[in-house]
Amino acid sequence: MNPSLKKLALKFLLLAAVLAVLDVVYRYTLYERDLNEGCTLMERSLKPVAEGADIAYLGESSNHAVADDEDDKRFISDMLQDLLPSHKVCNMDKDACHAGIYYDILRNIPDENPVRVAVVTVNLRSFSAEWIYSSLEVPLQKEQVFMRKAPALYKRMLLAFKGYAHWNEEERNVKVRRALKRQAFDPVAGVPYHTATEWDRGLADSLNAVGTDEATVSMATHYVKCFACRIDENNPRVRDLDCIVRLCERRHWQPVFLILPDNEEQIDEMVGHGLVELLHRNAAFIVQRYTPKGVTVVNCQGMVADADFRDRDYPTEHYRMAGRQAIAEALAQAIEKH
Repeated sequence: MNPSLKKLALKFLLLAAVLAVLDVVYRYTLYERDLNEGCTLMERSLKPVAEGADIAYLGESSNHAVADDEDDKRFISDMLQDLLPSHKVCNMDKDACHAGIYYDILRNIPDENPVRVAVVTVNLRSFSAEWIYSSLEVPLQKEQVFMRKAPALYKRMLLAFKGYAHWNEEERNVKVRRALKRQAFDPVAGVPYHTATEWDRGLADSLNAVGTDEATVSMATHYVKCFACRIDENNPRVRDLDCIVRLCERRHWQPVFLILPDNEEQIDEMVGHGLVELLHRNAAFIVQRYTPKGVTVVNCQGMVADADFRDRDYPTEHYRMAGRQAIAEALAQAIEKH
């Protein structure tokens, strides 16, 4: 070997050895502290083993959002547990989560575990630019660094140099505006628009022209931003769901995709039936794509009435007791059939 190349190879070997030693030192000194302070996702991965649960329930705030005036404040996962007393349901929810986060939580569940069923909530809003570039996404992306299957020191370096998707509010707004211009959908009866941006502006102009109050205009146009899209295989959330299916197959878990219901009555009233039709198309895409792959898909669209949605000033999947109960019952029936 050329002497210069030999020296270079030795330097690389020395550097690799130093990094390996530093990684071991970091892992056994400060890593545990950094993990506990900077990542709440890993503790969710450990819950099924700690609780001896055969059903892992992965959701966002839809699971635990309740109304102050309700006597029954059980979560959807609590109601599911009551409906399936012979099983142990483990609640692994976290606000603003989506399929990409669920995948990281699932793949970090220890190899030895009692899980048999993985329930994954599918929130159709999470497929839109509004959610993909949400301000809540940045801290989740930071936590995802800890969830990687990589050396601890490498993860620490990524965090130090912000080696993850991040943006400030100004950058976020630019990303959302650009994405909404590309957020297209197939033609739908009575809708003369082709992208979310076109529909958003057209709807705002027509509502303002007849003196509609600002709160209603805001709610209606947010519905358009959230749901005026065509979900297909190129959507990052679909790629995340594909990863979950493959993971469940490897780990011999039964995947259950729970399509959360949105407020179709209010959408129909504020925006028109065209947007409801898009909701149905996108839910059907999830059913048709994943049922042949062995996934149990529970489509709850249209199941919850307007009166059973908790929030009235922004589109959410937060339900009152009757809505949560209806979802839990549909989910329990699907799991029992499996």
